[in-house]
Amino acid sequence: MDSSQLIITLAIVVIAFTFVFIGIWMVLVLAAIRTGLKKINQILDTTSEITASIATPVSSFSEFLMGFKNGFAVFNKFFKNKSSKHEE
Repeated sequence: MDSSQLIITLAIVVIAFTFVFIGIWMVLVLAAIRTGLKKINQILDTTSEITASIATPVSSFSEFLMGFKNGFAVFNKFFKNKSSKHEE
């Protein structure tokens, strides 16, 4: 084997080891990304549950206040009409 064949063989071996190292590193990085995405998904699910549990009472309270407001509007109209009849 002459020197050029030895250099080419050595370069191919170094490149092969580099590709194997990069492949293993990419698998580890993708596994870490997968773990991170699972955690983010759990956080988003929890946030969604918390938001839904907060939205229900707030919506009910808002409906209660709107009913209260509409009730006062009816009473105000009734008493305004009654008081305007007394003034005439």
